[in-house]
Amino acid sequence: MKRLHFLIFCILCFFTVSAVNPEKEYKKLISKLDVAEEAKSLKDSHPSEFWKAAINNNEVFSKFKKDIKKGKGAEKEVLQKMADIPRFYPQYDGAIIESMQGFCDSLLIDMGIADLNLNCSLHIVNTHEVNAFTALTEEGFVMCVTSGLLDQKGLNYYILMGYVAHEFTHGVLMHHIRGLYAEAKERRKNELIGGISAGLNGFAAGMEAYNAAYGVPTSGTNYGAIIANIDTEIKLSTLKYSFKFSREQEYEADLMAFRFLQNLGYGNEFINGLRVLGTEYDHLYNEYSDHPTISSRIAFLNYVQEHPELGNKENPKLKKKKN
Repeated sequence: MKRLHFLIFCILCFFTVSAVNPEKEYKKLISKLDVAEEAKSLKDSHPSEFWKAAINNNEVFSKFKKDIKKGKGAEKEVLQKMADIPRFYPQYDGAIIESMQGFCDSLLIDMGIADLNLNCSLHIVNTHEVNAFTALTEEGFVMCVTSGLLDQKGLNYYILMGYVAHEFTHGVLMHHIRGLYAEAKERRKNELIGGISAGLNGFAAGMEAYNAAYGVPTSGTNYGAIIANIDTEIKLSTLKYSFKFSREQEYEADLMAFRFLQNLGYGNEFINGLRVLGTEYDHLYNEYSDHPTISSRIAFLNYVQEHPELGNKENPKLKKKKN
């Protein structure tokens, strides 16, 4: 009995230490999710060059695009499920604040996203909800920021860039369909070995708003006052367009946004943006165990910042170059 008690004690100590010291997990995440060195090493270049280097040198993403084109088995199943995800139609949506579109377009130009020739755009949605999200369109995706976020204070233009970069990463790396694809493959694998199916339908049912309250800066301009002068009778729930991304996808989007701002010389601003959001609602994430809290996202990026020697080691292309 004493041996059993001692064993239990050791196990508890192990998990306690693991929880307190997540260094091993952080190293693994960086090794798997960090942008390619080609993107990190860019200096004094146009912002669009960062995105091109980060996307084009992501062999994991490239492999996924090739796999999904097969249109068989899990690929076919996911493509069918994709048709059920609500599409966003900014050109027909009365909740889009047209007077702010010039600002949104200019922001994408400053970020280099407008030069990538992608079917994506940024919009301000008129709603009291405090949210930012990536939604699918018929031919691409949109990044949306709610007017409720524009009332938040304490942020600046570079923090805004960071949050848009986070949402852009979700869209450009196809996190929506990649999440469904991963679940579909896992379910088929479990069915094949007779295990308990993870269930693609269960994942699809989880397509709901994740509590990611992304801040928007004032940047010297009182956007809140501008919004106050616009008719606020229009109400739109962003829940139907939001998607429950996985823990790794959230970290990948954070890491990409951080590296983007770091390339501009403002890496710490993304971390500051997370601090502005605060951690008072972290307990709400307990319901979604696969979604990281604001506290854990801040801790992860602090670790990234403190260890510049770490980088992506699992990218197949990088492995080939190293060998």
